[in-house]
This record gives sequence, C-alpha cells and structure tokens, in this order.
Amino acid sequence: MVAILYEGKSDGEFFDALLEEYSLPRENVIYKDFEGKDNLFNIGYKYYDEIETDISAGRVTNILIVVDADNKSDPNPNRGFEASKFKLEETIENLAFDVPVDYYIMCDENREGNLESFLLSVLDNKQKECIDSFKDCYKYELTDKWAYNTFYKQKKYPFDFHHQNFNDLKTKLTNLFKEDI
Repeated sequence: MVAILYEGKSDGEFFDALLEEYSLPRENVIYKDFEGKDNLFNIGYKYYDEIETDISAGRVTNILIVVDADNKSDPNPNRGFEASKFKLEETIENLAFDVPVDYYIMCDENREGNLESFLLSVLDNKQKECIDSFKDCYKYELTDKWAYNTFYKQKKYPFDFHHQNFNDLKTKLTNLFKEDI
C-alpha cells in the first residue's frame, strides 16, 4: 500500500479522479486528510503515529505528501513555494520513515496558489483570458479557488489530466506505485 497525505478533503476527490485516469490502483492507497497544511508540518500530528505503525507492519511501502504552495506574501512563514519546499524537506527528514517519502507542491505555472490554481493552469489560453477579464472588471479580489468553484467545479474535472503541467505529478504517482503494484 501507498499513503498519500494532503491538506484537505477536496484533495482526496482529486486524487481519486487522477488515479482512475492514470489507471493506478486506488485500492492500494491509504489517504490521510491532515486537515490543514500546518498539520502536515507537525511531526507530532496524530496521523504520523498511525503511518509509522502501518510502515512497521508492512502496510505502507511508499508515501507522497501533497501541499499547496499558497502565496509567498502570506504572513505565515510556511507559505510560498520555496518556504513550503523547505518545510516539506525538513519534515520528511525529521520523520525519518524507513520507506521512500516524496512530495508534490500544488501551484500554478508561477509557483503560487493551490490545487485550484494548478487545475486552472491547464486551461487553454481562451479560458484563462476569460477568467482574467472577469477578474479585471470585478471590483473585489477573486482567488483561483473562487474561479474554480464558480466556473469549473460542477463539471467534475473537465481538465486534461495529460496536459504537460501534470507530467511531474503523474511521474511521482507512477513511481509511488512501482514497487507496490
């Protein structure tokens, strides 16, 4: 079995769709919703003890930790791509699990944002221009999460999971299952 650890419940739904698209065995996955990014960085968080037990019993052979990059201007020191990367690498080192642990940071092509930013980054230029135009004429700040939830969520992932922006994540997922399949 492999474990995929992430920030929130929408991530699990996303990975279910992605695993199905890539013909990877969902039945070989243990998902852990850490209920927030900062919990993933807390090596004392309750799920890490459960994962350690699963590793010791041979139930977990590989782990992928997934976080959002968020925005580097956020006052939390663990926000932004580079800060998230640093904190993930530190956390993985401190956990010292006896199985391979990899990570993926959800973001757009500018290395900012979240799962929704990542999904919007694979839209064609015409769709991106439409969203940008709407954001420009609207007088309030609109996030990628808002754009995704307003325009795309009801379509249940109308995204091209074979777009080049998915290549790195697809490789990480495929490698996660190499010894487990």
